[in-house]
Amino acid sequence: MTDIVKVNQDGVQVYPQTHWEAVEGKPETIKGDPGAAATITVGTVTSGTTAAVTNAGTTSAAKFNFVLPKGDKGDPGTNATTTAVATTSTNGLMSAADKTKLDGLNNITFEKVGEV
Repeated sequence: MTDIVKVNQDGVQVYPQTHWEAVEGKPETIKGDPGAAATITVGTVTSGTTAAVTNAGTTSAAKFNFVLPKGDKGDPGTNATTTAVATTSTNGLMSAADKTKLDGLNNITFEKVGEV
């Protein structure tokens, strides 16, 4: 028969540490073979009312299909006021000042002249 005891220090239970090899009656440990590598891929992503993830693959080759609910509409942006093409006098997808700078850049092209 083996006694089971609780260790207290100054009235407070403490948990002493020991080495695994010092434990009597421990179970025998057996190292198993390495498992096969698993893979995870994304399958379909669809819109729905309730979020969900399902595995359309296997436990070792998972293929996750996602259902995502549509979120609330966000606030309008502060800088994206137009999607028109910018000119040197009118803001659009860029400022008129940037369009003026862009138009002033040299046009550089590359021409293939041979192979090595």
